[in-house]
Amino acid sequence: MQYAENYERCCLEHPNAVHRWFMGLLTRKAQSIGQESHRAWSLKFAIDHYLAGRTGLRVLDCGAWNGWFLSYNVPAIAQRIALDFDAHFAAEMRAKGIDFVLADMEKGYFPLADGAVDLLAMTSTLEHLGNSQQIAAEIRRVLSPGGIVFVTVPDILKYRFHFWDDVTHKRPFNAVSLRFLFETQGFETVELCRYNHNLFIAGNLFPAWIHRRLMRLRGRALLYVGRRPAG
Repeated sequence: MQYAENYERCCLEHPNAVHRWFMGLLTRKAQSIGQESHRAWSLKFAIDHYLAGRTGLRVLDCGAWNGWFLSYNVPAIAQRIALDFDAHFAAEMRAKGIDFVLADMEKGYFPLADGAVDLLAMTSTLEHLGNSQQIAAEIRRVLSPGGIVFVTVPDILKYRFHFWDDVTHKRPFNAVSLRFLFETQGFETVELCRYNHNLFIAGNLFPAWIHRRLMRLRGRALLYVGRRPAG
């Protein structure tokens, strides 16, 4: 299956007029801080909230698709790495200064050195992998001490049988199982909450306390943020 090529056509909701209006506002706000588009806000949020003040950051996006999560580019980020089993967008990402790593996570191994990254993102990806325990162990291995994992997954308690609308979904999660998965690998849970991606992005137009509420409103997904202990 040519997943990366067909994902947008088959799986993504097409933005309506309201979505496009918000995307325009968010893009203009992003451009005002030197970024290209509304896609910058997710990585900016992760760095500002969990790695504030750090420099020389190495960021890895697992299941990167077209590299949207890595759109945020500031001097504090020394390296942006996209890992995916499909190289369809590899050339496009490399042209933007993103290093591309071709790897099949189903084999349970990331071709990166121990402690190679400071922030590892896995958005709407973990549910596509059958070997979640081995993946969590690899995440811990490639994260530096004090490093952050930023994961989003559908909440099976909200999706119910619609979880299987995507034929590539393999492993459902709820809040309990997601916490268990990472804490059994030694992670310290920093945040575990309901998550609505569209409202999470739109919330960047508002003060922080409103943003926090919006990202949880009608949240059918879960956000897990964990830290590898520094010791």
